[in-house]
Amino acid sequence: MTPEAIQKRMITVVDTNASPRHTIPEGTVWRILTPSNDKTRVEVSKYQIDTGKQLHISPSERTQLVYILEGNGAEVTVSSGGKTALHQAHKSCGVYLEPNEESVIKAASSPLTLLQVSVPKYNGKAAGNERPTGYFFDESKLQVLIDEGRKRIRTFWVNKETGLSRSWDLQIGRMHYEPHGHAPRHVHHASKTSSVTPEHFYLIEDGVAELKHDNGSFRLTAGNLVLIPAGEWHQLFATDTGLNYFEFQGPFDFSTTMDHDPLGKNWYIQGTDDGSGKPVLWVQS
Repeated sequence: MTPEAIQKRMITVVDTNASPRHTIPEGTVWRILTPSNDKTRVEVSKYQIDTGKQLHISPSERTQLVYILEGNGAEVTVSSGGKTALHQAHKSCGVYLEPNEESVIKAASSPLTLLQVSVPKYNGKAAGNERPTGYFFDESKLQVLIDEGRKRIRTFWVNKETGLSRSWDLQIGRMHYEPHGHAPRHVHHASKTSSVTPEHFYLIEDGVAELKHDNGSFRLTAGNLVLIPAGEWHQLFATDTGLNYFEFQGPFDFSTTMDHDPLGKNWYIQGTDDGSGKPVLWVQS
């Protein structure tokens, strides 16, 4: 698929609850986005792993992420560079894997619901002298960012600029909006040096939102995934319910233009207020 083919696509909303469901030895899998069916480079699946079963994330040529949506008492094994580490995990933990790394996620004491996202390796930017490696993460221990208006909070699971990853394959994490919080109207394009058209989606966890775009708007509820091609202006609004969702962009080599909101890129590191009234500024690219 050419970058031009992705560029011409329109914003699409996918009901993940209605995605094709398959029984597997470990439990159940829902195939949400696939390159063959959805004309995208991104693969997104949801798994239900039965108690006592384990999901093996095999080595791949793609970069992979698995996040625990529901469940506790998990055991996560990560194998990289000839070394293996075991982690006790729970809801909001996950694992990021570079190509050829692998992981086993065991539902040791309760069923697990997992989100899996994978993307092709991106070599459009140099990763530096050190080889990028995967890692286990606990969301509650990661850096938290808050926006200028104190209405939006974000936590990256994978991001080059926060130091979580050394590669440019993707960025992904959780976003929280207070009631009636909203993003600035904006659009994404490939960077001037990139030959790969970036892809972008929101996956609504809970709450009700409205996504406004140049041709109208979509009402979004829990389980909706909205796939936003490059070049499509969009703006997300939470209703009085507030909003929690997962945000993906890949590769992490794109440019963002914002309309009438010069402070829309401004984020602050939560918990770093030195008494001046504002925490430390962190400005996304």
